[in-house]
Amino acid sequence: MSKQSYTIKRCWFSSLPPITVEIECAATTPEGVKLGLAVRAAIGQRANLSWANLSGANLSWADLSGANLSRADLSEANLSRADLSRADLSRANLSEANLSRADLSRAVLSGADLSGADLSGAKIHGEPLARCFARIDRDDGYTFLAMEIEAGGVKIAAGCRWFTIAEFRAHVASEYPDTDKAKETLWIIDSIERRAADLGIITEAPL
Repeated sequence: MSKQSYTIKRCWFSSLPPITVEIECAATTPEGVKLGLAVRAAIGQRANLSWANLSGANLSWADLSGANLSRADLSEANLSRADLSRADLSRANLSEANLSRADLSRAVLSGADLSGADLSGAKIHGEPLARCFARIDRDDGYTFLAMEIEAGGVKIAAGCRWFTIAEFRAHVASEYPDTDKAKETLWIIDSIERRAADLGIITEAPL
């Protein structure tokens, strides 16, 4: 084991500078593990990890609570059992990432790419998930993520909202009925319901 400098690169289209930290590991340590160690060190220094290229990082069990990971590339990263509570993951690339048993409580997921991500047992608002099966963006940029719950049923994460399909329809009827926003939102909810039916997902949780 020896100390060495490690540089966390940004995505090529970012103007933010790279982050250099000290990590301790063996020369033969796999690159994904080194990157994971560097991220942990950067978090300890309260570094801004937005736009960071973290593809393939091993961040299993990492404490990333409250971290700024907006627009970061976390594709194929191992985030199993990571604490991502309150983390900013807006517009982050989480495609093919392992998020099994991760804590996503109050994480910002607006615009995040979760295609192919393993969300089995991951928690939002304390509820273990089975998977994310649909993402639809409203014209104003508001993202709707349709989640199949491990215990059964479907919930929609949108901003700070965490509603069943019926609860979201009731919310629209109560807060902004008979508006263009309502029409678009109800179309999105209907689309999520149709997608669930196509996949054989029961939308209401068992009693």
